[in-house]
Amino acid sequence: MLGLQALIPWLESHNFVVDYVQPEKCAVPHVFAKSGELLTVIVAATDMYPKKGVVTEADKAAALKVANQLQGFCAVASIGLVNIDGVEADDKDLMGRATRDGHYKADFKGLEYIQFEN
Repeated sequence: MLGLQALIPWLESHNFVVDYVQPEKCAVPHVFAKSGELLTVIVAATDMYPKKGVVTEADKAAALKVANQLQGFCAVASIGLVNIDGVEADDKDLMGRATRDGHYKADFKGLEYIQFEN
């Protein structure tokens, strides 16, 4: 859910209108967003510093299937989170740990569009 909290504002700042968010980790795709009339189906993965989330091939295939059925695009969002308290304390262990009521910064460079290979 923390990764989606970083993804949604990014989408909105890039002129997407978020139609639906599926926060359950096991449900794919996670986000349905439109840019104009173009629908993009997004599957997201999040991990803690120093890693970034990796979307599985099975999740990509499931999202591609939905995008194809809806005649939309499909994209992957690989998100890395760093615990700000760890950054401020210069504590690499804490940087990579999720804490209750923690504050996080996202490492997210944008969507990676994917499609079926012919």
